[in-house]
Amino acid sequence: MRKKTKQLLEENNRLEEALSEESKTLLTDMVVYLRGSRISTWEQEQVRRDMTQMLLDAQARGDKPEDVLGPDPKAFCDSVIEALPPTSRWVSLLTSLRDGLLSASILAAIWLGFGILEGLLGIGSWPRLTLTFGQLLAGMGLILISCGIVYWICRSSFSSNSKKGPWVLIFLLLFALLCAGTFLSQPVATLPVPLAACGVATLFVLYKLMDSRLD
Repeated sequence: MRKKTKQLLEENNRLEEALSEESKTLLTDMVVYLRGSRISTWEQEQVRRDMTQMLLDAQARGDKPEDVLGPDPKAFCDSVIEALPPTSRWVSLLTSLRDGLLSASILAAIWLGFGILEGLLGIGSWPRLTLTFGQLLAGMGLILISCGIVYWICRSSFSSNSKKGPWVLIFLLLFALLCAGTFLSQPVATLPVPLAACGVATLFVLYKLMDSRLD
């Protein structure tokens, strides 16, 4: 994220430390809900700062959080989201691409690490690393599932019911991806270790470049 957004986020983290545990819990739920909206991180942090200050002022007066935010915190958040302009589809697409690059670089680094470990143990195709169709499919699936989990957590932050259905589905999907990564062993690419390492580094550098220009 941009420097000014990061600074505001750090300021909000420090400001939040003065809240009571009850107010912290409520604020966390509200911030998580905002994270799933289409307003920019900069605006989310501005709203977070305002809500934190409202809760601190109420705390100083001896009032309860609902005295300033109303009885329905979700409705309060929805009204805030409606009042702010949503990010454009282009910016949303770039933000998703940035997050995908981070996930891809992490998964690629794990793949590279396991490949190097196999080489040290005398197994595999060292000094070349083979990327299989199953590994590629599993990696893409993990990225999509992780995005879905984050979105679901954000949209259900005010829900008090713990539903097992989504977690069962997630477990089944992860098991299917594990099977794909294990049994779909058709090679997609075979790369020398230095080239694979450069590929991982390139993914991370692209992520950092995009992250420095997006909120």
